[in-house]
Amino acid sequence: MVLHTRAPDKGIPVIMYDGSCKLCKSQADNLAKLAKGKVRSEALQTAIRHFPEISEAEALKEIKMVGETGQVYGGAEAIVQLINRGQPLWGKLLYPYYIPGLRQLSDSLYAWVAKNRYKLFGKVPDDACEDGACSIHFNLPEK
Repeated sequence: MVLHTRAPDKGIPVIMYDGSCKLCKSQADNLAKLAKGKVRSEALQTAIRHFPEISEAEALKEIKMVGETGQVYGGAEAIVQLINRGQPLWGKLLYPYYIPGLRQLSDSLYAWVAKNRYKLFGKVPDDACEDGACSIHFNLPEK
């Protein structure tokens, strides 16, 4: 099932990542650079208010990309779609992801890393959060 939401502002796809996760933030920034300005990255803790069809629980499970027309991709597929936008040749090389079996294996590996991301890579310190995004995520009082 493909989820759709409203199109992002200016039709520029958005990478939504867990702003509390060190790995998520660094990889979302790397993917945005790789996409050569054709996507923008934003912590889900602030981005989610623009896309009400995506629940916070769903957004916390995996990286999300909201495409130009509002289509939503998640996890490994979001990464394939992101790379294809900025680096079409590399993106085409990642299309074997869509082969049955390989897709399930990639999704399972991605899901395991996502589930264990804090144990494996740590969290962003609370005082490093911009605009109180971590306090939104963890329901902590604003400093």
